[in-house]
Amino acid sequence: MGRYVPLVQAFATRVLLFHQAVGEVLGIGATDVKAIQMIAVTPMTPSELAERLGLTGAAVTTLVDRLAAAGFVKRERDEADRRSVIVRAVPAGVKKVDALYEAYGKSMSKLLSTYSEREFELIEDWLTQTTALLTEHAATMKR
Repeated sequence: MGRYVPLVQAFATRVLLFHQAVGEVLGIGATDVKAIQMIAVTPMTPSELAERLGLTGAAVTTLVDRLAAAGFVKRERDEADRRSVIVRAVPAGVKKVDALYEAYGKSMSKLLSTYSEREFELIEDWLTQTTALLTEHAATMKR
């Protein structure tokens, strides 16, 4: 267990720094990059985005304004409720983001192909459970 914490801390730091590097290339922040990726998968209201990112409504408004001005997202009226706004990713903006992850994705695919199916299942289980724990503990800190 003594090796676990330093390994995970180093991993988490490198993940954060990688996302920051992507953001720097795009002229935006790491949180902006993650917001684009979330919205690309699931268009959502600013309130939903605020909840997922753990930001205030005002902070998300500023974030969406910044991303819309840079051409990464657009606001659209919700067809089901015209009073509500949905934030959608702009495909050309998503392509810019995805292009910066492409080489890393290929390297990760190559690395993961070296593991057996059983080993990969263990990695997948660990990542799933770790993600749940991170989500739980982050929510606890905000109470």
